[in-house]
Amino acid sequence: MLGEEPWQNPALLAKIGFCPDYDFLPADLNGREYLRFVAGLHGMDSVRTATRVNDVLGIVSMVKDADRVMGGYSKGMRQRIKIAGALLHEPQLLLLDEPLTGTDPLIRKEIIDLVKDLNKVHGHDVIVSSHVLHEIERMTHQVALIYKGRSVASGDISEIRRLMSDHPHNIVLEGRGLVPLAQTLLTKPYTSSIELRPDRMGMYVRVDRPDEFFDSLPELVAGTGCELERVESLDDDLESVFRYLVG
Repeated sequence: MLGEEPWQNPALLAKIGFCPDYDFLPADLNGREYLRFVAGLHGMDSVRTATRVNDVLGIVSMVKDADRVMGGYSKGMRQRIKIAGALLHEPQLLLLDEPLTGTDPLIRKEIIDLVKDLNKVHGHDVIVSSHVLHEIERMTHQVALIYKGRSVASGDISEIRRLMSDHPHNIVLEGRGLVPLAQTLLTKPYTSSIELRPDRMGMYVRVDRPDEFFDSLPELVAGTGCELERVESLDDDLESVFRYLVG
């Protein structure tokens, strides 16, 4: 961890900030009092505490709510003040465990933007654990997929997706003049099946070799004269990769 042996090395903890997924905030304290309490746990003096409390409240956009009791905080506010506590001692590495749990879509976007800023603007290394894989994709391209305590893949998302290059993909195509394209696709060795929608404005294509399909698609579209408005693989997101790798 950060180039050091993590076991029996309490000094390493000073370089790590941890934000757990469970809710532990005392309802009768306000946000500022809570952060002062955390500063005391880190042995910070009063001058540094005052400076850092103001700094982290600004980073997590909680200045105007800092003096409200936390029992009245929304879920988003509670997540922000927890992250502020993890930042207080200026750690090099932040560990955020399920920071999006229980938040609504608007708050999730705000937390995602905050996590990205913690890395890009404030210089922290950040590790986020989450079961919501499509939201992880919005935070970072560097991932590790863990199943039953073991890493089944790690690296850039695009590299991990390439592990599925020989795995069948279900692809949605929408547009006009799709019938000739469907007829042509049926002659291709990589096409497993095609299902046209009743309105003939969309179809589902299952292909065994997605790379060949996508490489040939521009030529097929030009040759059949169809007008494509949408092409989307239903099996190209991180969650599909995870299901494939652990399946």
